[in-house]
Amino acid sequence: MRRKMNRCVAVIIISMLCFSAGCKKAPGDISQNEITKAPETDTVGGEQGMQGSVSGEYEAYTEPSMLQALVQARQLPVIEKRLPKRTDVVTVDGISVGKYGKDVQFAAENADTLTGMLVSEGLFCYADDGTIAPNIAKAYKVNSDFTQYTIYLREGLRWSDGVLFTADDCIFFYEKMCLPETFGESLWKCFTVYDASGRQGKAVFKKLDAYSFEVTFPSAKPEFLGQLLEQGGICFAPEHYHVNLLPEYMGTDAANAKAADMGYASIEEMLRETVVKAWNIPGVPTLNPYCISSEEGTNDVRGNYYEFVRNPYYWKVDIEGKQLPYMDRLGFTRISGESQKMLLTTEGFLSVSLLTAEQVAEAENGAKRGAYRVITWTNSSAFAVKEVLKNFPESCPYEEKTRGVGAAHAECWYVE
Repeated sequence: MRRKMNRCVAVIIISMLCFSAGCKKAPGDISQNEITKAPETDTVGGEQGMQGSVSGEYEAYTEPSMLQALVQARQLPVIEKRLPKRTDVVTVDGISVGKYGKDVQFAAENADTLTGMLVSEGLFCYADDGTIAPNIAKAYKVNSDFTQYTIYLREGLRWSDGVLFTADDCIFFYEKMCLPETFGESLWKCFTVYDASGRQGKAVFKKLDAYSFEVTFPSAKPEFLGQLLEQGGICFAPEHYHVNLLPEYMGTDAANAKAADMGYASIEEMLRETVVKAWNIPGVPTLNPYCISSEEGTNDVRGNYYEFVRNPYYWKVDIEGKQLPYMDRLGFTRISGESQKMLLTTEGFLSVSLLTAEQVAEAENGAKRGAYRVITWTNSSAFAVKEVLKNFPESCPYEEKTRGVGAAHAECWYVE
């Protein structure tokens, strides 16, 4: 599968929705039983109608020295055993082939959803023309009256701890977390539908096999995928992790004790944070390109400095077979206000800095000293981007233009 440049670089402080280039028709454009189906050929992610396909032009996968060292120390399986099967690996093109590097630096007053904007992956994503494309899911089909969606997952894709990601994780998320509202939120609107008389119905999930499942509604739901993307495309949770948090499995007293041990006031808060902001919580398995650091001193998003470290099981490569992301770490410095951020920007400490319209003139005056360029994004925002940082988009992507939220990821950035 291929994705274009706008999908592969990050938009900061905006949202956790993802987008990618070129591919799937919007749900409203899908004819009866049309499916983005993988052809019977030995290609890498060659699903028709998705994000293109690219043949296996490389003979082998490659990985950064950081992961090579772990493999040699027998602390990590070889790369072939960490990626999905070859036809289900996502091959990113439309970007400059990068080189591996150490870190990219940011500044933020608080983590909250900021880091999710950079790293979060959903089942689906937005293409640069606004249509909806598969992402973690490799394909889907919709029936003629938009009451049933069949979703196909990537075989062999693994969580960041090496456990296989399967349809069970999607069924578990919906049936054990969403329907009973265990994480303190009412059932998301993407999972509900109203008939002509105004009666509410709920989605029913059905597992077909390890890598496919159905979502069925009692009435037409053509907006399902779009509404799911409003929730970041989240339709899964690591079952093997969350069974150790849910009262249904461990009992209420044990779950309350676990919440207190993790620093939360309630079970609902613990579950909400480990689902909708899971990227910020150490130890929560992820499908994202980066995981919060496990090292003391860099593993707390409430601290003065924290880091996100590459996920060794990340399921995307470039056209030369290099496993993404290119950079080992994303570093975040906590700041007390905008003036501090501007000082770090103009002194050249930050790799990328989000600017308000009022800050653009000051940033442009300091661009030579800080060795960065200023990119106008919208009427109200811009970015200061280090000259050595490559594969950052030079224009505002679809999701930012139409919804006021950002969309791309940092997995394709590299430093020249």
